[in-house]
Amino acid sequence: MKMCVICKNDFDENAPSTIFSEAGEWLAEEVWNDPGELCPQCLENRARLAMMYLHEHNT
Repeated sequence: MKMCVICKNDFDENAPSTIFSEAGEWLAEEVWNDPGELCPQCLENRARLAMMYLHEHNT
């Protein structure tokens, strides 16, 4: 179990992923340089917010 750096909740890094959490993982690697540090919920939230506000990454 790891602790999410955003929400501080514990999470299983081997939990099944969703399309949004996969997008969040990509953003963690390519944009914020924090892969493996966020829980699936925060990854999903990051991806949804990026789709709305980070148009330079919506290609």
